[in-house]
Amino acid sequence: MNTSRFAQGIEWIKIMVVSFFSALFAWYLIRFFSGLTTLYFSYDLNIKAKLLLSGIEFLVHPDNQVWTRDAVTTIYLSAPIMNLILGMGFFVAYIFIPRKTQSFSFFMLWTIFFSLTLMFGTFVENGLERTGVYRVSQIMHIGDIALVISVVVALYFLYLTGLSIGKLIMLNINPRHVYEDHIKASYFIFAFIIPWILVFLLSMNELKNNMEMIYLLGIVILLPFLWTKGVETKGIRLKPLPPFLWIDVVSTILFLIGFLLLHQFLNAGIVLG
Repeated sequence: MNTSRFAQGIEWIKIMVVSFFSALFAWYLIRFFSGLTTLYFSYDLNIKAKLLLSGIEFLVHPDNQVWTRDAVTTIYLSAPIMNLILGMGFFVAYIFIPRKTQSFSFFMLWTIFFSLTLMFGTFVENGLERTGVYRVSQIMHIGDIALVISVVVALYFLYLTGLSIGKLIMLNINPRHVYEDHIKASYFIFAFIIPWILVFLLSMNELKNNMEMIYLLGIVILLPFLWTKGVETKGIRLKPLPPFLWIDVVSTILFLIGFLLLHQFLNAGIVLG
């Protein structure tokens, strides 16, 4: 019995470590690509900016005449659109790649998770705090009622995202981590909740308040994992995830190196032109 519990404890630790480093790399990678997208469009529209760990810092005052209607719309919507493209791209790739290692599966799931959290969470936060995309709504003369509706719709899509990712997990999760066609609470905690909290604690000092709020909105995606049932697999052939392999150790090390490089780039600041 003690040997069995020890082996189970080791497995939980492996799951938590691999998931954590996958999530950490995915979080910084998504911030890098979405920030770089905003940076590209801002420079294309003659608005100087700098990409930092805390996000985009615009070097042109908001009242400057270069902030035209098209500039505001393009710049503030570029990152959400990029996040949507990344999230949906990885979602489709997850379905069509039948055999995955545990580390690769976690990386893809966290990339989808963070992409769509930033996508829909940005609309929720900007609507509540009247920042970012809120400027677009002002230019387009969108009233407060429509803004409230957009926040509610964005929250609903966060919830749907959680159900959708839960379905992906159920497609090739090891049957040992399933109880009555649901993800076991223990697996949910070690594979998702603990890594999600650890990534937040590690990066919270770097984030602006609005980014902290957007990150925490991810709980709306996470919670549906618990009650998402398995899907009909007719026409979908995904192999159950294998046990941990040596490639998972290599991948975890690469995730760590990738995180350190991205952290260094963002800490130094990135400018174009």
